[in-house]
Amino acid sequence: MQYKYIKIFKASIYGVGLGIVIFIASFFVSAANDGYFYTATGIGVVIASLITLIFGMSLSLMDEVTEAENKNKETKLALDPNRTLH
Repeated sequence: MQYKYIKIFKASIYGVGLGIVIFIASFFVSAANDGYFYTATGIGVVIASLITLIFGMSLSLMDEVTEAENKNKETKLALDPNRTLH
């Protein structure tokens, strides 16, 4: 896996962790403030980080598939479903 996608994964995991911390801390803040702003913020950070994680995973997968297809074209190992193996 390439380094740039690992950075996306790490940032997304840190974002999920931060969102969970904000969400848990919001229970103490909401009792004093009568509002749900911090709860919504925590859930929003978690959802945004998960979307970023899924997007990064799909980019990584597309990159690996493209590299595999290019490698198969170079070595002429394209799959032929009608070909029999000897």
